[in-house]
Amino acid sequence: MSSEEKYLSKLEQRKEVNALRSLTTVQGLADFSSNDYLGLARAVMPPYEVRSGSGGSRLLTGNYKDIEYLEQRLAEVCNAESALIFSSGYAANLGILSCLPQRGDIILYDQLVHASIRDGIRLSNASSYSFQHNDWSDLESKLQKWSGASIHVVLESVYSMDGDSLDIDEIKRLKRKYEFELIMDEAHSFGLFRDDPFQRELGSLATARVVTFGKALGCDGAAVICSKVVRDYLVNFSRPFIYSTAPSPHKVALIGYQLEQWSELNDLNVSAQTLKRQFEEALLPHYQLITGSYGNIIGLVIPGNDEVKYYSGVLKEHGFDVRPILSPTVPMGQERLRICFHTFNTEQEVKGMISLLIKLKNKEV
Repeated sequence: MSSEEKYLSKLEQRKEVNALRSLTTVQGLADFSSNDYLGLARAVMPPYEVRSGSGGSRLLTGNYKDIEYLEQRLAEVCNAESALIFSSGYAANLGILSCLPQRGDIILYDQLVHASIRDGIRLSNASSYSFQHNDWSDLESKLQKWSGASIHVVLESVYSMDGDSLDIDEIKRLKRKYEFELIMDEAHSFGLFRDDPFQRELGSLATARVVTFGKALGCDGAAVICSKVVRDYLVNFSRPFIYSTAPSPHKVALIGYQLEQWSELNDLNVSAQTLKRQFEEALLPHYQLITGSYGNIIGLVIPGNDEVKYYSGVLKEHGFDVRPILSPTVPMGQERLRICFHTFNTEQEVKGMISLLIKLKNKEV
């Protein structure tokens, strides 16, 4: 069997369970799917007279004053010593997890962490073990089991598929009781709060924090927030950083512009949170909902790839862009609609979606 025949066989297996992924474009729908929580991706950036490319990796010819200034600004915003920019959140997670944990170390990670975290862990020389999602007694038992080792605990502030969050008080309790390095992915919480609870309560306890610019800031890219020592270590040992072309001056200018736009927002995330609560209260009697206190995401569980794709299709026909999350991305039986709330969504849109989902549940559509 040739390589292409093997690939076709794998694709056919996906197609048989209605889990084949494909690229689509949509226009004219009410957006309840994108990560553009604050609507900043809709902003039009003024023209900047900057070079189109960086010219190389940052250790060679690709370093320049604007990117260093942006890193200083990010460190200030995050109340930290240093920051190091990566091309994406995926690259940042690969960059820190492939080099910070050392051979002989132990990595303990929540079983629902993002694929980029899992891939970074695979590149590490450390041994790794998962613990049950947000199960702090399970994590504690593993901290006790490997108490003599150098341990790295990897978590997300807000989980991208469920929308729930870590328990800040539990992490603080465990950090006081046990010795471990905390690595935290804040992709879905960074920028949602003027007084960020994860930064305020856990920022000083974390060895490294990954913040991304593709959600609340409405652009793309990421940074690792850390101490100067950790930053210097990443510059010297993080292969995704060392061997990548530096972000272009145009991209850095855009991130800086969006960061300043964000700093001037008054409402920030209040209206989106209000709409999320209204949706949750209306549909909790009808559906299994998965969410948390801090993020903008609600998972509305509709078991079965066929069924959840049908729901998504009906919503699309009625003007709502809500994407299905299929197995194997989530466990079989936990397929869901992933609904994201934004500051530009309206109460009328949310009420319309609530009404349609209730009709779908009652087989009236």
